[in-house]
Amino acid sequence: MADWIRQSYPDAEIQWRPFLLRPDMPPEGMELSREYKDDMADARRRLARAAADVGLPIAFSDHVPNSRRALEATEYAKQQGEGEEFHRAVFAARYGEGSDISEWEVLRQAAVKASLDPDDMERQTGSGRFREDVEVKAGEAREMGIHAIPTFVINDRCRIVGFQPFEVFRRAIEEITGQE
Repeated sequence: MADWIRQSYPDAEIQWRPFLLRPDMPPEGMELSREYKDDMADARRRLARAAADVGLPIAFSDHVPNSRRALEATEYAKQQGEGEEFHRAVFAARYGEGSDISEWEVLRQAAVKASLDPDDMERQTGSGRFREDVEVKAGEAREMGIHAIPTFVINDRCRIVGFQPFEVFRRAIEEITGQE
């Protein structure tokens, strides 16, 4: 999505912000219930088709990891100037491979893919250095009324929730910027 926006709107600024969908998630994550999986079966099929239509791999896992460590590691990556690449690698690990992004080894692999020092990333993130920053930014998102992922906020005026076709973004951006 970010690549398409940059190609279509070169002056656009994209910011990935942390959001804790389940702030009370246990550190070890949680398993999805049979009822939840059954309820989500149609949505998963639609999402799999949509991902296939744009050439993205998708893997559904029955384990929901606690994303806090990954969000904190992303803040580290941003400070190193590699936030976008690290985010892309973590996203691919979670949604393309079904990996548990709370595991250090998964985050270390993402750090390498983003040209970051995995030892420094683990040391600084593990020290708790980015914990408060993630908490503050996640709180700001809650104050904005965000309650689902993904949520895209355009110019602080338009919210697009969920996995949507590119056309939805194009129309929203053109409406906000007055372009046609």
